[in-house]
Amino acid sequence: MAGSYYVQATTKLLLDIASADTADDTLLDALGALADQHIDNILKIHDEKIPNISTNVLNDIIMAANFYTASLYKGRREQPTEAQYWQDQFQKVIDGIIEERAVDGNTYTVDRHNSRFSNRHTFALWAD
Repeated sequence: MAGSYYVQATTKLLLDIASADTADDTLLDALGALADQHIDNILKIHDEKIPNISTNVLNDIIMAANFYTASLYKGRREQPTEAQYWQDQFQKVIDGIIEERAVDGNTYTVDRHNSRFSNRHTFALWAD
């Protein structure tokens, strides 16, 4: 999936860092890249439950990436209470996405097959 979910301006807002303060921009961007990769790994594990990402789910994933980046940043700054707070926010969003897709009152059949035009997997989602 190779997503790009982290948004520096949003993370700075969450952390109460002024947008003009660029001292930690490089660190935030590096941590944001880690957050993006972590979320991709989670989505790969749950791709059978989240085969199609709607705009609302994508917005939640973006917020999760920013929460996770904030957690990593606070951990790096040796502020464990704040790091845990942002980690909890991240986990709530991710758990909510997975739970909503897994138990939304409908049962689904997800067919996975190889695309004719590439080596990527293609998903078909059918309501039972």
